[in-house]
Amino acid sequence: MPAMATHQISYHVLKDHMGGEPLVRGVAVCARPDELESLGRDGFLIREAAITGDWLESLRRALDRLTEKEWPAHRPPPDARPDEPPVRSWGIILRHLLDKDAAFHDLLSWPPALSVARAMMGPLVRLRGLSARVSHAGAEHQDTPWHQHLRVVPNPLPPWFSRPHAIDCLIYLDGLNDDTGPLSVVPGSHHWLDREPPPARYEPVPGEQTLRLPAGSMVILHSNLWHRALSPRAGKRRVLILSYTPCWLRESPHGGPAPADGLTRELIADGDEEIRELLGLTGHT
Repeated sequence: MPAMATHQISYHVLKDHMGGEPLVRGVAVCARPDELESLGRDGFLIREAAITGDWLESLRRALDRLTEKEWPAHRPPPDARPDEPPVRSWGIILRHLLDKDAAFHDLLSWPPALSVARAMMGPLVRLRGLSARVSHAGAEHQDTPWHQHLRVVPNPLPPWFSRPHAIDCLIYLDGLNDDTGPLSVVPGSHHWLDREPPPARYEPVPGEQTLRLPAGSMVILHSNLWHRALSPRAGKRRVLILSYTPCWLRESPHGGPAPADGLTRELIADGDEEIRELLGLTGHT
């Protein structure tokens, strides 16, 4: 896994007729050109054990703290019948992690993720969100059906339609195996503009590939790649979802507004222009 940059891309972004020098930005890409080609073709790229040691443990502890704090809001309502538990759920989904714990801040501009996003989508990208999903083994199935994250494609296709592109970096804090529930993807499905995943389907589909990876691994995937997570059979499954889009795309509507007193205010106050761009404050017209 290329933990360091393998090559450099120099972007020159032309400005409008009002003048000014073009924006010049160099990107030290933590991926080989052939890996970027594979990502474009297949829709996903694997980084085994991208996060290890103390940093991995720090992310686990931070996510466990948030899970414990927010879990009561995700429990069944008081009048729910205890003898009739839900058949399925997505476990617990936590949103706005950057606003809730500074332990996640190093992920905002983490080169193995951000440099690939800039190599695939251009130099001006923003963070669409940092969220997490935690699922547990038990009587309730906590798998997900086949789905996509950013599907906005009209039919018929207009001549000047711009396909929505986004990158989701799935960072697995636990080993991805048959006990914790592996990840299945359909290579190349992000190119399919004439179909969408079958609704509420949890079973295998033709051409799927199932991924089993060590703890700390990252799967970089196009947001429109068909994928599903299988249900844990033992223990728990913790995954961080780091999402990048072009900077002019609106922020994710999921999870409601960010906390008014969130920690990203401190990042913005520091005045770092790259951080401001990544948080969606600059880089767009």
